Amino acid sequence: MMMNCMPLAPVQLDVSSATKLVKNDGMFKERALMARNDAWHRIKIIHGVEPADLLPVRYQSTGVDDTCFIARNCGPAIEKLCRSNLIIKVPNNDPLILVITLGFASIEDLRVPIQPMLLSSVTKRYDAEKKSLNLKNFHRHEDIAKEFYCPLSQTRTFGHVLRLTKSAVAPFEHLNLKNNDLTCLAALECPHLSSLKSLDLRNNNLLGMETLTPIRSFHITELWLDGNPLCENYSSAEQYIESAKKYCPHLLKLDGIDLENLNMPPIVENYFPHPNAEKLVKQFAYHFFMIHDQIDKSTLYGLYHKQAVFSLTLNMKPGASRKNLGAYMTFDRNISEKLDLNRCRELLYCGSDQIISALKKLPRCLHDRTTFEYDVMYYSRNFTAVTIHGHFKIVNSGGQVLSFNRTFILQAQPDDEFLIINDQYHVDTNITRSISPNFEKRLAEDTYELTSMSTREKDEMVEKLANVTTMNKEWAFKFLQETRWDIKRAIINFINAYKSYMLPQEAF
Repeated sequence: MMMNCMPLAPVQLDVSSATKLVKNDGMFKERALMARNDAWHRIKIIHGVEPADLLPVRYQSTGVDDTCFIARNCGPAIEKLCRSNLIIKVPNNDPLILVITLGFASIEDLRVPIQPMLLSSVTKRYDAEKKSLNLKNFHRHEDIAKEFYCPLSQTRTFGHVLRLTKSAVAPFEHLNLKNNDLTCLAALECPHLSSLKSLDLRNNNLLGMETLTPIRSFHITELWLDGNPLCENYSSAEQYIESAKKYCPHLLKLDGIDLENLNMPPIVENYFPHPNAEKLVKQFAYHFFMIHDQIDKSTLYGLYHKQAVFSLTLNMKPGASRKNLGAYMTFDRNISEKLDLNRCRELLYCGSDQIISALKKLPRCLHDRTTFEYDVMYYSRNFTAVTIHGHFKIVNSGGQVLSFNRTFILQAQPDDEFLIINDQYHVDTNITRSISPNFEKRLAEDTYELTSMSTREKDEMVEKLANVTTMNKEWAFKFLQETRWDIKRAIINFINAYKSYMLPQEAF
């Protein structure tokens, strides 16, 4: 306690002093600072882009390549870093070089409300009606990610968050732990989790079924393990189920399949006939809806075949408001409700030009990709038919949420490309599940880089920019490459360069 009352006098650790500390060559002042729990230590990463081996708080850039963060109660971790001379090797990349300032600031001078932010995040993720807690991708939650790194993959952090739930929320029966890089579940050994019945552990790094030992005493009836390495350990479904039941003897559902009716065809949330189909469809959905939700839909030209066909239908539940649905009603091609078949033919849009023109007239919307469900009806080397169901919000409409069902027929092209040859778009005012809170803000801040554009798509964009600006294709390519193929930014950069007389004659 006496030590904590003494004023802080910051001391910097570099490669030389780190070597002395490891050799126990004096360094009493440095060790005393490392042991203090009322001090922040500043860790600067030279020519690095990511924090390593510590729980960073207020991680930020301090220059062109350098970054830094602060941390506390991390004396053993700092000593471990000193043993490596404050150099962290990174596979296939340059090493990270650290400079540590011990006692950078006191917790009184530099306040970071970690506990309140964690409580707020946990509370927002609790659904009282469903008695569920959603900790999916926890370290990326917007309430905490900008201030500090809080990975549930570290058992101590995981345990701390779970202990907070005891006071922050009522007992819950369903816990979602998807996408947290979990390798260990020891933190789940909490008495207040005894009411747990459903556990979602998809897309983690659980290596063996024995990692489920901490939940053995729970009355788990539904378990999800998809996307973990342990799933590859079994040659048959029977072995997989039998192994899971050793640790969850009350199990009724595993990975969405009803274990009491194994002879019946399984009902699953998503259907992919082949792993390659899943990879193709999810990559396509991400690419398509990211571009679709931008203000400028022109880039969609590269995704539709020149002879593609597009149609839209709308279903309105009785009494539903028609506000903001005018454009959808105009394009509605529901044959069962229209007597004028000639008008129905007019509402069948053929060719990429007509399709993009129609899509531009629809209200801008943002799709909540966490609600997407996929059903691949046909998959071959040349064609793929997939239906994607989910929800979206109309921008600037007071937050009106609609559901959609969209069927795409994709045709393979040279160079492993796929183009849309048929797009059947159905919009429905009936909502089948709740939409993620604050997803609009999250998507609005999500900058999309067209890194997966094909050579053909790039050529088309170069030609378009050249036509708009009258530059030659070589210079149009340069402007697009500098903006990472963002045509809007490329046009703005061209205008600024043109006004400033910075473009040479050979650019035209």
